[in-house]
Amino acid sequence: MAHLYGYPDIGRFGLGHSMLAWARCEIWCRNNDAQMLGPRWFRPRIGPYLRRERDKREYFRLLNNKGYVGEPWRTALLATARKIPAEAAPSAAYAGRNTVVVFRNTVASNFEKHFHEVRGHGRVLYDAFRRITRKKYLPEAPAAPFVAVHVRLGDFSRFDVNRVEAKTHNQRLPIDWYCDSLVALREALGTNMPARVFSDGDDTELVPLLRLPDVRRANDAESVTHMLEMAQASAIIGAGSNFNLWAAFFGQVPRITYPNQAIVVVNDDPTRETSFRDDTPLPDVFVNHVKGQFTRRETQSELT
Repeated sequence: MAHLYGYPDIGRFGLGHSMLAWARCEIWCRNNDAQMLGPRWFRPRIGPYLRRERDKREYFRLLNNKGYVGEPWRTALLATARKIPAEAAPSAAYAGRNTVVVFRNTVASNFEKHFHEVRGHGRVLYDAFRRITRKKYLPEAPAAPFVAVHVRLGDFSRFDVNRVEAKTHNQRLPIDWYCDSLVALREALGTNMPARVFSDGDDTELVPLLRLPDVRRANDAESVTHMLEMAQASAIIGAGSNFNLWAAFFGQVPRITYPNQAIVVVNDDPTRETSFRDDTPLPDVFVNHVKGQFTRRETQSELT
């Protein structure tokens, strides 16, 4: 009897980029009563060691394939089954032979091309991602509400306002922008909500931010732990990175980004996202969303 499968070919990208093929495949398999072949998380990388990055991107240590078809059946099916790209799946016939629908990430405009396939499924994918995250890397519930500030440096390029205006991502935003955004949010909320800084940079690069009151670095942890921890925040102030994009998506967390750096809107309600620059007041509707998130997080903290 022939069966239908989905397979996310994640490629050799970073975690945030890789996850889109996984997420698309997860939702497609659920909608088409198909089994999912587990992703190949083992992708040795030399670059993070050469660049002396904090995150060595050894995702096979952090994630498993619980609930998916694993070895040796995965290799056997990929070798013998009929394979068709996900883009051709709606028009393909599956009867009579095992068929694997393959989901791949693109190098350019990955989210712009494919994120619509998973939008609206944040809670389902959040639960699925927690299921495949090894238990010891799951974060604890926060003791109190907080703002997550995601400062991406690492392999990002030097900030260029002209490239920002052209909607080019992967740039090191000025540290002062994070500071100004946090100050503006706190003033709008009328409280110095505690903030945690999630960053691949050194303390010396983050001094202006860490000097603000009630701001501290998040505890050292693996990338998946930080992503899931950020998903528990009351608000996210983030770089133009798909890392904080997933955190906001999973938790439906109100998100502040630099103009043209959001990549895509990930909240089901687009008013839960805004950009900030040059002391422009944050929209009242956005601030109210943060207040609502703050209240829910506070209630959850009291219950735990």
